Amino acid sequence: MKPPGWKKIGGVVIAALIVIFAVYRVFLYRLPVAVVLVKKAQIRDIVEGPGTVQSKVPVALSARITGILEKLYADQGDRVKRGQVLADLDSAELRHREAAARWAQSRAQRDLARAKADLVKSQASLLLAQSNYQRDLEVFTPGYISAAAFDITKAALRVAQSDVAANEASVEASKAAISQAESDTRTAEALLGYTRILAPMDGIITVRTAETGDTINPGTPIFQMVDYQIWAASWIDESKIFLLKVGQKARIRLRSGQTYQGEVVRLNRQADTVTRELEVDVKFDRLPKPITIGEETEVYIDAGRQDALAVPLSALTERNGAKGVFVAAGGRANFCPATLGLYDGRRVAVLKGLKEGEMVIVNSAGIRPGERVRPEIIAGKDD
Repeated sequence: MKPPGWKKIGGVVIAALIVIFAVYRVFLYRLPVAVVLVKKAQIRDIVEGPGTVQSKVPVALSARITGILEKLYADQGDRVKRGQVLADLDSAELRHREAAARWAQSRAQRDLARAKADLVKSQASLLLAQSNYQRDLEVFTPGYISAAAFDITKAALRVAQSDVAANEASVEASKAAISQAESDTRTAEALLGYTRILAPMDGIITVRTAETGDTINPGTPIFQMVDYQIWAASWIDESKIFLLKVGQKARIRLRSGQTYQGEVVRLNRQADTVTRELEVDVKFDRLPKPITIGEETEVYIDAGRQDALAVPLSALTERNGAKGVFVAAGGRANFCPATLGLYDGRRVAVLKGLKEGEMVIVNSAGIRPGERVRPEIIAGKDD
């Protein structure tokens, strides 16, 4: 049997242990916390976003006239030069039309030459008629010739004048016919030229949508091509746009796994009202192989660098609207407001508020100002 008072003694022991534990927790216990020593580092601010491979100048090549696709000289994936023939439409009818227009132009030129010759002849006749009229007028006035003879002279003058006017009108008509024939010839030449589909620039054929024998209507695409200015059209959160500018270096990772270097060449200034993102175009330093327009990308833009004191992002907290960190000093956790700079996704630059060598608590969750702590330095965490 247990001696009398055993339960009483046990209760006293338990109470004493509770008191000792409480005293320890209140006066002696220090919360172990992981800390890093504040030191200088170079912080690179990397802005990232998804995107797709695009071209600065995408072009759809189509016919300007209706015709049957007779020949194809290029296919998707081909690299072509500006002015290179890519396809031909059937041109037999238009070649005949051009030949007819040229023949009409030649005939109009011959008619003009004949009309000019007739005009010269009629002008000579008019000069003779004018001379005869002047001579007969001088002898008719004193009465040396009869009125009937003078009437014949006047009639000859009127006929000569009429012949000149008619021949001048014929010359003008021939000139008009030549102008019309030249216009018809130029139209026929232009239409014949439209049967050849030419590359408007140096670039790459990305899609061919027609086959030989197809009837092609105006505006119907035959090819799609892009120029060699290939970039990753990326979508960046509007909160990060202020960090970006043209000329910044970037890294482009394709979905296929390839990685290329690039450079920011254009910043859009209108945000998507739903996603709150803006398009940023990052040009490839060298063309990806193979080029796949529309391939998904992930872009990492080097938005700047700062040499400053650095702390882990996990150390950041906020109190009373001020951002800062908890510093372990004198066995207690002290909140220190800080002016922050760039961050690279792991660390953040601290411009004001900390000194080199101070111990910053890595994880500030649950820490209260003035709380007793026992710092445990984590080597390499801030490197």
